[in-house]
Amino acid sequence: MTPMSKTLAILRIHPWLSAMIVPAVLLVAVVGALAAWWLQPAESAVPAMPTSSAIEDKYGIRFTFLAVTADGGLIDLRYRVVDAGKARSFGHYTETAPMLVSEDTGLVVQITAMGLHNHRVETGYTYYVLYRNTASAIKSGSKVTVVIGDLKLEHVPAL
Repeated sequence: MTPMSKTLAILRIHPWLSAMIVPAVLLVAVVGALAAWWLQPAESAVPAMPTSSAIEDKYGIRFTFLAVTADGGLIDLRYRVVDAGKARSFGHYTETAPMLVSEDTGLVVQITAMGLHNHRVETGYTYYVLYRNTASAIKSGSKVTVVIGDLKLEHVPAL
């Protein structure tokens, strides 16, 4: 007699045993899943992105994201268009291109030729600007001030 047939024979002999095994297995599976969910490491909360009504009113955009990427060599700044008419001139010229200032060090990262772009913008769409992170001016976890002309958006978290 094989081990499997012995097990099946025991279950046939003791029907109460088979009636208890299925719920017990299900209970162990549910408890295990709940324990794995409960004990998983908590994800760090993504810091809130500040907003500027002055920037939105003048340029028709809202910054949504800033991250240090490419092993620290690039900075990715994203924005959503809230008014396409006002956003048409944003970022096309040096005067309307955002500068990034590290609040920790005061180092400034200016837009480069690869960051300036001329494209059709549409309300509700998200666009990006890439910066060379010269001298590692901005580090992940630091705070940044975005400057456009005389307008500022302070305390932007760099991811």
